[in-house]
Amino acid sequence: MACTVFAIFILIASLCASSCTKINNTHANDSGTFYFHLHTQIIDSTIGGNTDGADSNATGPGASPWYKDGKGRLIELLVPQFFISNIKLANANGTMLTLKNVVLLKGLDSEVYYLCKVPVGTYTSATFTVGLANSDSSVAPGTLFLTDGIPFPTESTMWNGSSYYGMKITGAYDTTATGTGINPIPFIFNIPNGLTIASANQVSLPTRGTGAYASYRVYVLTAGGTQYVHILCDYGKLLSSINLKTSNQTAVNPLIADTLASNISSMFRYEE
Repeated sequence: MACTVFAIFILIASLCASSCTKINNTHANDSGTFYFHLHTQIIDSTIGGNTDGADSNATGPGASPWYKDGKGRLIELLVPQFFISNIKLANANGTMLTLKNVVLLKGLDSEVYYLCKVPVGTYTSATFTVGLANSDSSVAPGTLFLTDGIPFPTESTMWNGSSYYGMKITGAYDTTATGTGINPIPFIFNIPNGLTIASANQVSLPTRGTGAYASYRVYVLTAGGTQYVHILCDYGKLLSSINLKTSNQTAVNPLIADTLASNISSMFRYEE
């Protein structure tokens, strides 16, 4: 068992892109590998991947790191993090493969997340829950996850002393009409993990290769092959119904957590 855990640690560490992954299992008759490629997004701008979140689409004060959301508001994301659990892959044969004991912690500057090895086949979609299973939600940091050596994020940044948050978001909203950034308002949103699970924040990505997604290629996993599920995580959609001037802390207004939780499923879509 010790050798197996060590081998998994080395594998995860070698990726240099995933941030925090629970010890994951290997399915019987393994022959291919799946990854999630998760892009932090604000409407049409993908951010992250470096220390300041800058990219060519940034706008506002100093051109970076501010981004326009769907309402034209200028937003800066500092700590956008959430857990992903209960991951399932839909097979074209009608079966659903559950990836047991696979948990991810998505941060700003990490995009590629190793899931596990699965049997060869044709896979058409994925589902997952934002947040942790109740059995994991109270396990203290340092005992549940293996990390890849990247110091941020770690599960301890999601720990409130007795349980984990399912999602944590900090940033700022530029209130100036001309986008000078002189008077930004900070926001801090912590969504309790229990609320996330109770609100059934199950994300079900559409079936590829059919209907409106007929042009989206299915994931054909061959022996020794690799497939990536490219997903946009759009915080512009998540924050769309929040008045950031008046409602900027869940500690002050706990009902914001409910509103944000109800928006979670709509923030995810395929990149391709």
